[in-house]
Amino acid sequence: MSPTTDRQQRLRSLRTSKIAQLVANEIVGDIVSRGLKEGDRLPTESTMLEEFDVGRASIREALRILEIYGLIRIRQGHKGGPVVADVQPGDLGRTLSLYFQMIGGTYGDLVEARIVIEPVMARLAAEARDPEGMRHLTEVMEREARAPLDDPQYMQLADEFHYAVCGMSANKIIDMLGHSLRTLYTGRISGRGVYPEEGRPVTRKLHTEIGEAVLDGDAPLAERLMSEHMREIIELQRKSTPELLDERVSWQASGGG
Repeated sequence: MSPTTDRQQRLRSLRTSKIAQLVANEIVGDIVSRGLKEGDRLPTESTMLEEFDVGRASIREALRILEIYGLIRIRQGHKGGPVVADVQPGDLGRTLSLYFQMIGGTYGDLVEARIVIEPVMARLAAEARDPEGMRHLTEVMEREARAPLDDPQYMQLADEFHYAVCGMSANKIIDMLGHSLRTLYTGRISGRGVYPEEGRPVTRKLHTEIGEAVLDGDAPLAERLMSEHMREIIELQRKSTPELLDERVSWQASGGG
């Protein structure tokens, strides 16, 4: 039995289920199994109609689902159609924010989650010592060290340090989750003045110490220093923008809608 025939039989047998979601799952499976990358074109609508043996509405709804989740993009025009998107932590963050909003999660809860997750990620980064990740971390640390502390872009460089460490755990799920939580947090506090200039020398010093521990493979030290740093961050926030800690996470605030 060919893969296409097998797929059509599975979809027919599940006719009472949400067909669009099943088709979306099959499309993602194809993207992964074929090793498709960002910008690669997916089959045309007519090809999918034949391949999946479902209605046009189901195909379009499946593509809409994948577009909402940031997994594909729909190009317009004569040579338009669905293409594979670059999976971004911000897309996961926006999805999570809907659930956080529903359960009444606050930005204080979000910071506390980061206090748990980011020290672990620093430890895993030091244990993994991925060559490409270490090169990137070194480059980020050098740029942060050169940047004037009064530069408006300094905190962007400081954020890059955290993103670099959070991308070195060698665990794709932990990396994506850590990145998405940080994106959700920084997207809300941007421009809120959480990090006064007088605190930046301490931030730079801690980043240097954490980065060196990661690069040296000293996992316990990297974890301890990152834990201290994250607790310092929440203390700064309690002093500068305490109202934000009690604010509920919302999809609107995170960039959705």
